[in-house]
Amino acid sequence: MTTMTNPRPPAAPRRRRSKALRRSVVAFIVLAGLLVAADFGAAAIVEHELSKKAQEQFGLRDHPAVQIGGFSFLLQAFSGEYESVTIDAQGVPVNTLRDVEVHAELRGVQAPLSDVVGGSLDGVPVREVRGQLRVKATDVNRAIQANAQPVLASITNLTIAPAAEELVEDPDAEVTETEAEIADRAGKTAGVKLCGTVDVAGQSTELCVFSLIALENGGIAVQPKRMELKNKISRTELPQAIQQKVLPLFAVELDPGELPFAVTPTEVKVEAGVLAVQGTVTGIVLGA
Repeated sequence: MTTMTNPRPPAAPRRRRSKALRRSVVAFIVLAGLLVAADFGAAAIVEHELSKKAQEQFGLRDHPAVQIGGFSFLLQAFSGEYESVTIDAQGVPVNTLRDVEVHAELRGVQAPLSDVVGGSLDGVPVREVRGQLRVKATDVNRAIQANAQPVLASITNLTIAPAAEELVEDPDAEVTETEAEIADRAGKTAGVKLCGTVDVAGQSTELCVFSLIALENGGIAVQPKRMELKNKISRTELPQAIQQKVLPLFAVELDPGELPFAVTPTEVKVEAGVLAVQGTVTGIVLGA
């Protein structure tokens, strides 16, 4: 009797297909890497040119940081218009303030790639700009201590936190918004909690002043409303007689200078660690 066996199918075509697939995948990864590298490289060139224009516009000593947002820089570059560009400058001295932050969000920035690469980029039209000046806790503390010497000379570790305006006026107010939600809001006024460490009867105590900030002459006016003392033992609302004497020492006016691009200030805002003044302008030319 003869036993029949099925012959094995040839494996060579499968191996060839597998090798071809691997080559295709490798080629795709290499191409994607080259496109990403080109995207980042081209973005760096345009960001540098916009940084120089912003430095001239703001009159800054150093180049500000510029970041271009949106999907695929190269697609935006070929169209010549960038949907979102942010500009940030740190540590700018203005008047008596030493550490002002300049922040600008630009929408619809027109900068043809050929002009950028060719070095012929002059004025850069921008559809809309939201400009913001931020005053940090160190400058706020310095202003308070200058206003209240020698009574408040010992305040240290001053912090800034957004607070609901209802809570500024009433310690028993019910607040449903989170701190992050309050920080997202801007308007003619905003609530803020300023807390610092002071020495009371030899014990380190946290002093918190609940205030409103308001837009005044293009700057930020701090209007204190009430204060609390807190240590490891308890939290105490100070008697009104004491508050009436101490609270005016926290009333300061902060002048962070002019908003970028000659934006007219229209709103104030409180974020973690900063007091901000901001505004919006349309149809400007960067570097003009």
